[in-house]
Amino acid sequence: MLSGFFSESLKAQNLDSLCDSVFHAVQEENEVMLKNLGPTYRDLKALFDTNDVDMMNYQVGLRQKELEYNTRKDMKHLRKFAQREHIRLGNLVKTEYVYQIDSNEEGYHYSYVQAKCINGTRSYILHFVLIELNDSWFYGEGLRIEKVEVVQEEVPNYEKIDRELERKQKEREKARIKAEEDKKKAEELAKKQKEKEEKERLKAEEKAKKIKEKEERERLKAEEAQKREEAKEKKQKEREEAKRLREEEKEKARIKREEEKKRKAEEKRLAEEKKKQEKEEAEEKKKLEEKKKKQEKKEKKKAD
Repeated sequence: MLSGFFSESLKAQNLDSLCDSVFHAVQEENEVMLKNLGPTYRDLKALFDTNDVDMMNYQVGLRQKELEYNTRKDMKHLRKFAQREHIRLGNLVKTEYVYQIDSNEEGYHYSYVQAKCINGTRSYILHFVLIELNDSWFYGEGLRIEKVEVVQEEVPNYEKIDRELERKQKEREKARIKAEEDKKKAEELAKKQKEKEEKERLKAEEKAKKIKEKEERERLKAEEAQKREEAKEKKQKEREEAKRLREEEKEKARIKREEEKKRKAEEKRLAEEKKKQEKEEAEEKKKLEEKKKKQEKKEKKKAD
């Protein structure tokens, strides 16, 4: 039974044959057999479109290890399920394969398989996923098994249903009468509570009014005290500002004197350097003239 999109060719293995191999590996509880049904390193390379060879090799290796790990884990869970259900996986008998084939955004096809099977009078479904790479199908992942509960249809007892319906109607009527009585009591109680709360509210408002008047008097008193304190602080700040300005003037005058002193020292140093440089240039010029005269004498002597 097939549903969804079906590829043109199964080529290396058809789906039924591959599913039989997966089912046989489960019966044998053999992880190696199941792992050998998965894609190889060469097959997985088709999933990764990249020019970076090192990155591709890393990604392929990582995916291959992930598939191997999932295979071991899934087989372990199958064994635990079999122990819990007191069944032998080798005694499972396959009755039907149900396929649902889809494709992802990259165009690779996946088949979600339900292998219906029985063990005695009990029914189970073995789930797993196949993947198509390079026009061949391989085992992928997602191996698990679930028990199919058979629901037995019960014949309704109409007399019992009618009695239950009548009982519920009587209970609802009693509940309605009780609810009306409770509502009246609640309304009377709410009225008394409201009157009590109103009295307490008026009393609280009067008390709050007196407290507010007292707080207002204290606030005005505190404001006067704060104004006096602020005036005092203002005078103190003015004195401190005047003192600071005087000190700044002194500091500026001191800095100006030091800068003038540095300027004169720099002019003196530059003048000495200039004098020294002129002296060196004169000596250098004298040496060049002497050298030139000696050269001329040698040339004259050589010419004679």
